[in-house]
Amino acid sequence: MKAIDEVRQLLGGLDPTRNTGPAEDARHERDLARILSVDRTAGAAGRATPRRRFVLAAAAAGVVAVAGGAVAIGIDRQPQPAYAATPALLDYGPPASAEPASVRLRRLAAVAAAQPMPPRPAGTVEHLESANWFLNSSISGGRTASAVVPQQWESWRSDDDAGRMVRKDLPPIFRSDVDRRQWQKWGGRVDSSREVRDYAAGEFYRGFRGEVPTDAGVLRDWLRAGTSAPPAPVQYLEDVAQLAGIRLLNPAQRAAVLTLLADLPGITAAGTVTDRAGRAGEAFSITSDAHGLPAQYTVIVDPRTGTLLGYEEMLTTTAGKLNVTIPAVITYRSYLKAEYASMPR
Repeated sequence: MKAIDEVRQLLGGLDPTRNTGPAEDARHERDLARILSVDRTAGAAGRATPRRRFVLAAAAAGVVAVAGGAVAIGIDRQPQPAYAATPALLDYGPPASAEPASVRLRRLAAVAAAQPMPPRPAGTVEHLESANWFLNSSISGGRTASAVVPQQWESWRSDDDAGRMVRKDLPPIFRSDVDRRQWQKWGGRVDSSREVRDYAAGEFYRGFRGEVPTDAGVLRDWLRAGTSAPPAPVQYLEDVAQLAGIRLLNPAQRAAVLTLLADLPGITAAGTVTDRAGRAGEAFSITSDAHGLPAQYTVIVDPRTGTLLGYEEMLTTTAGKLNVTIPAVITYRSYLKAEYASMPR
């Protein structure tokens, strides 16, 4: 149990989550079952965390490297587990326009900027919800064991950066009984769990504090404040994905986000798509090996409002020693709600 907890702490951190009672929990679990039912022959990586860096190249070396340290978990010598369960790939259609991605994103930025400001009743705060999926994997001695960790996130944030974050982990999903037995042998949980953290003024989240800039250039610097220079343009796309999960963005801020994406080298139009929540969107991607293994990083945008609907990471050509089938979705985030609401008591 100690080893599993250490990995979850290093790769995990607390993010917003959803807990809405038995009826909503059942709905989320049905949605997850639908997502996973089509194709369970891919996936593996660390769980996403605020400004985390999971170095995919470490998989080839049999070690998970995090923030300058490393954790290696041994696995008993036994037959290699089957390929890990992951969601089915989304079905992408042709791009909405023959325009380059940079041009199309600027048009969507204009759409975003033209939207009305959302109403804000007195005494309310930023309230966000999302459904997320991550694959936890451990590698040692050429062996890999994995558990799908579906999560529901929910957060509330006040203007003075006080707030609450809640994360609910649903029961892990395994591709094989071998993985399940190994996971349980380590002491890993197999049921639901819920974690709540409250933050005093100025303590909410460790990044993205204060007003989100409405100028793309200023936003670019703001996203990386207090960090070293990013190793590749894809870092900004990842930062935007993190931002959309914890901050309510007004029309001008959404426009700045899309303009920033338009300026990223290597951004391409991946096509039109129905996201995992059943919403129509346009997808834009960067393919990069900046974190080790070649992967495609994708954001999905609502063409009617310029709102970010989702984010995905997918291994494209090789998985190193991860027990996945290529191509493999290794992370997704589905942004379900961004509104003003009362702070929970």
